[in-house]
Amino acid sequence: MVKEDFDSIAGGATTVGTSAESLGQDLRALETTVTADNPWGADEAGSVFGMAYTAVLGHAMEVLGSHVELLGGGAEKLGVWGLRSELTELENTLTAATVDPSTVDV
Repeated sequence: MVKEDFDSIAGGATTVGTSAESLGQDLRALETTVTADNPWGADEAGSVFGMAYTAVLGHAMEVLGSHVELLGGGAEKLGVWGLRSELTELENTLTAATVDPSTVDV
């Protein structure tokens, strides 16, 4: 029989949620830093590099942003799962405590 540690599940959900928030903040700070200036110059070579850099940067930021969303959603679902599991365990315990053993067919 598997025994779930509901406090650990709730703690895990909180940790994952905090990590998602932190990653989101760090990602916004990174985006501000990498989009603030174009040190490669405005000449032809710099412009070509800048276009490629901007395209790659945009894709990378989208991917990392989706990971933030996935972590946040995962944290929420983990918390709900833990709470539902704990409530189910409590209901089962209460039901088992109120059953009259003489009325149970084996």
